[in-house]
Amino acid sequence: MQLGDYVTLYRLAKARLDSPEAYQTFQRFQGQLLVRYLASRGCEVKGRRVLDLGCGFGGYSLALRDGGAQVVCLDLEPEHPFDGLPTICANALCTPLASGSFDMVVCASLIEHVPSAADLMAEIYRLVKPGGLVYLSFPPFYTPIGGHQFSPFHLLGERAALAAFRLRGRYHGTAWIEEHFPGNPQSFTEAWGDWGLYPRTIAGVEKIVCAFPLRLLERSTRWLPVDFSGVPLLGEFLTWHVQFLLRKLTVDI
Repeated sequence: MQLGDYVTLYRLAKARLDSPEAYQTFQRFQGQLLVRYLASRGCEVKGRRVLDLGCGFGGYSLALRDGGAQVVCLDLEPEHPFDGLPTICANALCTPLASGSFDMVVCASLIEHVPSAADLMAEIYRLVKPGGLVYLSFPPFYTPIGGHQFSPFHLLGERAALAAFRLRGRYHGTAWIEEHFPGNPQSFTEAWGDWGLYPRTIAGVEKIVCAFPLRLLERSTRWLPVDFSGVPLLGEFLTWHVQFLLRKLTVDI
């Protein structure tokens, strides 16, 4: 990444809660960075059939499409049609899609929102074809931003985080988010109504990943040249967002 990329990323991150469109723009820029990252690792998306699993506001999907991929979007609650892209409303843990349907599965910032990381990995493994690629990323729970809207008070425990969340006005007065995520969560697992927040760690997710016939091509800190993701314990606090690049083996072992 160049200096200008970091400036743009910061500007879009700061404005991401202004509106659904702003959040999609933030996602789309990160999707463009992802396409570039994959290309730098010899994993071009052009011509590949790609599933954006947990597509959210569709920004990654649009960037992958712009990069030449044939994209399918899937989310538990898709926001709206994404510029003509096929969009499926389904649970990521049990999708209605055929096994081996995709050359690549992209799963960004989803694994910390499902109750079973192992079940999610099993479904990802099922969906990608032998020799296909998996991109998986998430913010480790024990980083300052790992608690999402509860950050940084999640580091003090669930009870303190929920109390601080209520006292500071929940989503800081952002009207569209208040409407989109109504309610008063009583636990991290009720963070967004039908889906929650679960404490995923780098070591825990890597252990689950390694239980499948997948080759770990790379584990690194997303968008940063300094990588602490492989440092035991310390990496859980210093890796703002970890990414795994995996390839499904052609023969099960």
